[in-house]
Amino acid sequence: MTLLCACLPCWAFWENTDGQATLTTKRDGDTRITTEPSDPAQLARSIKPAWRRRLDLFGRAAAEVLSHTLQTTENPRIVFCSRHGNIDRTVKLLHQVATDDAVSPADFSMSVHNAFIGVASINWSITESHTAISAGDDSLIAALTETLAQLASDARPVILCFVDLPLPEIYNDQTAQSDQGMALAIRFDPQNGDRNSDHDGELYRFKCLTTGERSTLSPASAIDHGKALVDLLSSRQNDIRIAGKSSAWTITRHD
Repeated sequence: MTLLCACLPCWAFWENTDGQATLTTKRDGDTRITTEPSDPAQLARSIKPAWRRRLDLFGRAAAEVLSHTLQTTENPRIVFCSRHGNIDRTVKLLHQVATDDAVSPADFSMSVHNAFIGVASINWSITESHTAISAGDDSLIAALTETLAQLASDARPVILCFVDLPLPEIYNDQTAQSDQGMALAIRFDPQNGDRNSDHDGELYRFKCLTTGERSTLSPASAIDHGKALVDLLSSRQNDIRIAGKSSAWTITRHD
């Protein structure tokens, strides 16, 4: 069993279901949680225009939530994750190759899994390390494990960013489809002896479950993991268990 503590002072959650998008945010230093309608065309206005033009919905949704967890004078580490990456661009590239069309250099460069983090690093002058993870339905839980490992080994802020959009129609016959898209960013700060000295973020306990404990749980999807985290952060639950095929965590609010 591994037991860790971290402070989660701010987070942002963008959700798009049936064409209705909302943005929910909890800002550092503010106890309020706000939810408002979100126009996908207006996402990522904090990204410089030259770079914003390179981003599609995948990158703009990620940039939007990430921007709400960054502080202007800091240089955080980032753990980025997605089940499929920017698969719309990948499918477009494969179609261009299959039909002998010219392959778009811009689409090729932006289809790389860590391309968005590269843009974010340039835009916000982030020079710290970043990690890009893709592990199917274990993507978010794997990124959470990586985030906590980085925080435990080096007590400086880490931001976890997760993006998941519906698969292109070409996959309709291959897998069960969801019409829901989401992007989630959570800032992880090290536990401080005086919780109010630096910020009023809430403290959470993270317990990594043993193989025996995990065997009683059914692995869920990355989308379900994201929803469970938002429910916890929104105070709709005091604790959650999220389980994947490779690991599982119990997360408890430490009041």
